[in-house]
Amino acid sequence: MAHPTDHEEPAEGSGVDDETRAIEEVINAFGFYGKFGTEKILKTIQQMKLYPADFQALVANKNKEFVTSMREKIDHNHSILKMIANNAAEMIGENHTKALRMHQSRRPSGEFLSKVISTIRQICREWSSEGAPEREATFQPIIEELNSKFSNPEDRHEVRILTPGCGLGRLAHDLVTEGYTVQGNEFSYFMLFTSYFILNCCKEPDQFTIYPFLFDKSNCWDSEDRLRAVTFPDKSLVPTMSSRLNSFSMCAGDFLEIIRGSEFDVIVSAWFLDTAHDVFKYIDAIYDALPIGGIWINVGPLTWHYEDMIGETSIELPYSDVMLRVRQKGFEVITEKEIDSKYTVNRRSMLQSQFKCAYFYARKGPQ
Repeated sequence: MAHPTDHEEPAEGSGVDDETRAIEEVINAFGFYGKFGTEKILKTIQQMKLYPADFQALVANKNKEFVTSMREKIDHNHSILKMIANNAAEMIGENHTKALRMHQSRRPSGEFLSKVISTIRQICREWSSEGAPEREATFQPIIEELNSKFSNPEDRHEVRILTPGCGLGRLAHDLVTEGYTVQGNEFSYFMLFTSYFILNCCKEPDQFTIYPFLFDKSNCWDSEDRLRAVTFPDKSLVPTMSSRLNSFSMCAGDFLEIIRGSEFDVIVSAWFLDTAHDVFKYIDAIYDALPIGGIWINVGPLTWHYEDMIGETSIELPYSDVMLRVRQKGFEVITEKEIDSKYTVNRRSMLQSQFKCAYFYARKGPQ
């Protein structure tokens, strides 16, 4: 759920701080989606011209309708992304204004375009009914484990939970609805902009529509599958201001920095551990932020994000060594199991990749 630093070649402008520059780069990437989609359509049209003449005649009307629908849906997605980028001004204030002032529209890097597409897929995963099977696979066991431990809902507001690498905030939000006091943490501006929009601007279930699969040309059963919509959010959201005893907050920044000097009763690392440059530092930081008897629940694969990335430190341990360190550090592992789960899949695709995720529930003991 967490992502490496959002950074590409800087836009022009001297004397601009790194944060403003990073914000501008994400705004630029969101803003380029429409042009990117137009390029995809033009390429599709060129490919259609390569069909044999008799087959072109057979599918001419169908293809014309498909291209028209693609244009409409790309424009629609672009409008959603512009809303997300514009509403981020309420979250980041003056730096957003500075970013817009220095903004010069340009083609983003391939990595940044990929992040825009993955952000749309993440909306589907976390906040639509389409993503429910993925959330049920890895989020629901966490909620059930915690509710079993803290069985009295009236006392849960006293339980402070950190969800690092919280993506678009769905797991954090669902823990809040169970009565816990939760702080989400995220580093990626793509995720932060989008989670802010969903958590603060969505007023009712299924308020917005998005088309996550428009560019899924490979492993496609039928071109119509690419055009299908999902609506979000799939549930009513916890009001920002309420009479609840528990609280919900989102903290932007590097996990190792924000956790330093903090204390939580529970840390939930879902699809997060493999974002570490140095997983030993993550384990140490989690241990230090919990009281004796504090709980750490982890779920996810080990797709080390910085593996083979030039110029980046990356320690890539097998799961068995990760658990050796977890126990050596002083955690008592209470529950440990494997969970099968997909991640941002298109459920009508021929390709259905699946992770075998590691799940563990551990309690901090003395070193």
